[in-house]
Formats: sequence, C-alpha cells, structure tokens
Amino acid sequence: MSLSRLIPSLSKGARQGLLASVIFPASLVPGQGGLPSSDHHVLTALPLPSGAKIRSSDTFGTGSHGRYYFLEKGDRLRLFRLELKHPMGAQDLWMESWRLIRVPALAGQERLRTATVGMQHLFLAGEESGGTPFIRSYQIGQKTLDGRTTPTLTGRVDYFPDSDTTPVRRLYFDSKSRILWLGYDSGRVESGRPYLVLHDRILWSDPSGYLPLPDETLLSRGPSPLLTPRSLSKVSSSCFSCRYYLVSRTEPEGLKSRPGLPVRSPEQLDSALGILPMGSGKGLFMGRQAFVCGVPEPGRHARLKGCEKVALEDLPVGASWWGNRLAYLYPPGRFSWNRNRWSIVAINPAMIDNAYLKRQPGKDFALRQLLSSAGHHYLLPPGARPRPQTFFTDGRRLVLFGRSHLYLLDTQVKSMSGPTKGSGE
Repeated sequence: MSLSRLIPSLSKGARQGLLASVIFPASLVPGQGGLPSSDHHVLTALPLPSGAKIRSSDTFGTGSHGRYYFLEKGDRLRLFRLELKHPMGAQDLWMESWRLIRVPALAGQERLRTATVGMQHLFLAGEESGGTPFIRSYQIGQKTLDGRTTPTLTGRVDYFPDSDTTPVRRLYFDSKSRILWLGYDSGRVESGRPYLVLHDRILWSDPSGYLPLPDETLLSRGPSPLLTPRSLSKVSSSCFSCRYYLVSRTEPEGLKSRPGLPVRSPEQLDSALGILPMGSGKGLFMGRQAFVCGVPEPGRHARLKGCEKVALEDLPVGASWWGNRLAYLYPPGRFSWNRNRWSIVAINPAMIDNAYLKRQPGKDFALRQLLSSAGHHYLLPPGARPRPQTFFTDGRRLVLFGRSHLYLLDTQVKSMSGPTKGSGE
C-alpha cells in the first residue's frame, strides 16, 4: 500500500504524497538454469497515485529526469505529468506528483493524428479541414496563482509545410539531434513503430521529413510566431521498388538539408507491426512474416541485406537499449518458465551478432532460443498489465509503466553505465 493512501491530507487536491516502493529481486530466472545472476538488479514496483490509469492508447513522452508525460486522447485532449523524486534523499521512498495539464481544444475540423513530447514541448500533428496537414507545438511551463504553482502549456507555435499536403503519420523527437522527425503517411497499414534509430542514422518505413528545433523556438519571451519549417521535403530521388528510407542524425557535410535516401529491400519484407533494434546495425522487421536484416550505410544502391526469417512466436512486443545491452519485453507464455507472467529479457547484442554470423542457411533465426539460453530474464509481478509503448531506458534504469504501476529495473553494474556506439537511442 502506498504511503500516500495513509496520509489523506497529502494526497487530496494536489495529489502529492509518498509512494512506498515494493522491491522484488529481479534476477529470478537468468537463462533456463534458474541460478542467481552475477549482476545486481532490483525491480521496483511503484503504485501510481489514486485515480491514475494509463491506457494502452496514451501517447507517452519523457521530460527532465523523473518526469513522464501521458497524452490522453478522446473527446478532449488531456496531458498528465508524473514526477518522481526521493524525499530528503531517502532512496527507499518516493515522492510523487500526478498533475493534469490542460491542452487547448483543437479548432473546427482539425483532427489529431500523432503527438510526442520532447525538449519541454508538446508536439501535435494532424489535418485541418480539407486535409491540409498541421504541426503545432506548446511549451510546457508553469504558472503561479494564489501561491500555488501549476503546470501549463504556453507559447503555441504553428508550422505550415510549404507545398507538401501529405499527412504526417508519426512524430519522433530525437533528443540527440534536437530534431522533430516526421513520418509521412505512405498509405501502408502500420500499427508498430515505423522507424529504427541507429547511432548515426534512422531507417524509416515511411517517407520522412524533419523540423530542426533551435533555441529560438523556445519562445521564452515575445509573441508566438507562425513558422515555416526549413525542410519538409520527402524522398530526394525516386525508386520504384524502395519502401524504406535512410536519413542522417548528423548534419550531412556540404548539404543544407538531410535528404531521405531510398533503400531497396526484399519483396517479402514487411514491417507493419514495427521495427525493433537488434544491435550491430541490424533490425527486427515484424509483419505477416518477421525477419532480422542488416541495415546498410546510405548510398546509391543501398539495400537491406542478410535477411533471415524469425518465427512469429519468437517476437517481443517492445525493445530498448539498456546501457550496452538490449532488453526485450515478452508477454506471458513465450518461455516455458513463465506461462502467466510478463518478462524482460536482457542480452549482450554481441551474442545476437555471433548467432547471426553462425546461422544456418534455410533455417529460421532462433531468437527465442538464443534469449532463453543466453539472456537474463526478469519477471514482472503477477497481474502486471504493462504498456509496451512506455518501455525505455533513462540511462541507468529500465522504465516500464503498467495500467496502474510503474516498474523500474535498476542496475549498479559499471559496464552497463552508458550507451555504446551501436545503441542508437
């Protein structure tokens, strides 16, 4: 039970209080042997404040350390912020704040398609009446009234594409490059994440554009301007058989823009269910069939290569870099030892690369078998209802939200203290 349930005066009104963390030993099932892991990991399960529920359709974003955002879509838009910190440095207790940030209503026939949070901004994208696309941002700030400080959205900025009328399907904020990437609607049916982030480039399954975000757009003072993006161009050259596109995360030398370069791919390759990282420049492409493929460097004849089929029952529902490891989220029933519980499997990507190099031609790439024998497995508590779209790392910890809980998988291992070159995000 949360301490905030025991102190009503703290939990009413501002919905602030203390959360008692429920600590589980996370290294319960490393591999199939069931022996304790040599790494020290602790799984912390924190109940969310009373009344806080996270839907599987909520847009998730992160702010500064310990701040998490959830955009609830429906008849009206509502942005919630969860802020966590240790009170007075007590590492076994958490102080939480669950706050509602009102989002201005969309005007007229405007329809929201996608949203993201980054650089203390909320970004929205959709279509106006007649199908004209719009991109809008609000600065996430705070105001003080009668001695009480409340979060608020200020500094609205509207961005208008010059000539492109193709709707934006997906927004992705790239904190490394300070760029808002725009995935255009190509007409393909997609339900998973349509991009794969590598350390120097992004592979998109849709044509993509981008919006640089310099400091001037922070709008710390002055009226809100209406800005035209510097670059919203789509693919620079045609390629009839190309369905994937590479863009650079770094400023291309000698170029004023970051063109989307077409990439050829095998005809049967599909990514309707998303693309997940596999390390060493490889991605897991999930659709009617699933494949692990190598992502090429940008070039005139770039092609996804070395594609090996992966059994559909081997597929995770989420993935994240965790220091220099990859972590995968699996629903119950995928491994023999956890028929009824969700699990996280962490593995050194070098082991995936080694198995990939030693693969037998004509046989499926045995991803689940590899993770079962070489990965470290961490079981979520019984009854957990995780939201895969919230699975990410904040640097040292893995973070995962459930419907009414926050799960933190922490490590003190020095070798996992930071991302490697191949980690991309």
